[in-house]
Amino acid sequence: MKNVLELAGKRVQLRKAASTHGGEWQGPCPGCGGKDRFHVWPNQREGGSYWCRPGKGCGKYGDNIQFLIDFEGMTFRQACNELRINVPERPAGWRPDVPRPKPAFNPETSAAPGEIWQERAETFIAWAQGHLEKNAEALAWLAARGIDAGTAADYRLGWNPGEDGRDIYRARSAWGLAEERRDDGKPKALWIPVGLVIPYIRDGVIHRIRIRRPEADRRYIVLPGSSKSVMLLGRDRRAFVVVESELDAIAVMANNRLAGAVGLGSVSAKPDAEAVEVLRGALQILVSIDYDDPGAKATAWWKEHFGRCDRWPVPQGKDPGEAFAMGTDLDRWIRAGLPPALTIEEPAAKKAAAPERKGTAGETSPTSGGILSAQLPAAVMELRELLRKNPGVRIINTPERFAVLRDGKYVGGRINHLVFQDPQVRDYILGHPAGEISWENLIP
Repeated sequence: MKNVLELAGKRVQLRKAASTHGGEWQGPCPGCGGKDRFHVWPNQREGGSYWCRPGKGCGKYGDNIQFLIDFEGMTFRQACNELRINVPERPAGWRPDVPRPKPAFNPETSAAPGEIWQERAETFIAWAQGHLEKNAEALAWLAARGIDAGTAADYRLGWNPGEDGRDIYRARSAWGLAEERRDDGKPKALWIPVGLVIPYIRDGVIHRIRIRRPEADRRYIVLPGSSKSVMLLGRDRRAFVVVESELDAIAVMANNRLAGAVGLGSVSAKPDAEAVEVLRGALQILVSIDYDDPGAKATAWWKEHFGRCDRWPVPQGKDPGEAFAMGTDLDRWIRAGLPPALTIEEPAAKKAAAPERKGTAGETSPTSGGILSAQLPAAVMELRELLRKNPGVRIINTPERFAVLRDGKYVGGRINHLVFQDPQVRDYILGHPAGEISWENLIP
């Protein structure tokens, strides 16, 4: 008996898209075309099944017999003969009892907010940053959850004290938003509540502002106009920790150097197209969200759609921030869930056999594992300390580019001066083996 996959493969080119239901193939529909609207599950029922997504597609579905009826123009009896099936005549209008599958996951492309919104958001974030720097209570709360003042500054966290301690209201048009009306016909105002300001900034573009209210049933408020993209941090890393809170995502980044973080904002949120492309290249995804009914459902979704994806709850508390406050070493917890390819240390024998190079002050030092602080110029050690206090800063050291960046933007100040103006530091950087230098690998 011929399978649906075999039948469809004679008319269109299909590719394997998932391992669910014993394997899923996608491609153009033999009837209405498209690119990936046609789905085939060769191991579902005897002879397999198919389905073309409705909407842009024709919505046809069925088994191998129905495939020949729908796309080869055969009668039921002709299809059975073709497949060498001996069954009685089916009544007119009969369709196989094949359950309609759930629509395939098609990640959305998230657009950044408009120019006016960006300008207002930048002004508001900078203002809120200044207020957070003076709010000892909020800074202490963040530090207790694994986010120190330096990390808060790196991710541009802020505090909205409101106006006279009350929530701020502005005209929606001032932020470039369309007008909306209340039930009484009056225009709605843009509500900016008092609380911790959590921006999501990607490549220098503000995608979202979320505010955590200190005391409220509705704890988190997303400012209208924000992008719906999930927070994806550390896109250049090969492993990721999925958490619900964006603050937890920042804490994960601040307390480990191997895994990036995905802050969903809502347990049911799904990654956008750009995030999906990054995550599908990951060696490991650790899902650390509540395992109540919604959390269990979300965890199953992540495991279904991404390879090397495991549930990885924190050892104590309900989330990484709470676990940190209770004494959990987040780096150790994350490392325990990563494959050896990411955690294995360079063998000591390899380090010992590493070639030597001249240090910037004339000392001879190995390229790996043997540089002593006393051998290095004071300016290099000063740079390392500044980079340690600014963990988001990266020195790009490639033949194509030599720059100091934070989130894609150029960095000035003392770090810039040392890298470009101090001859000892510049020579040291140019002789460094890494193409991207941070405080962790400045001294190999």
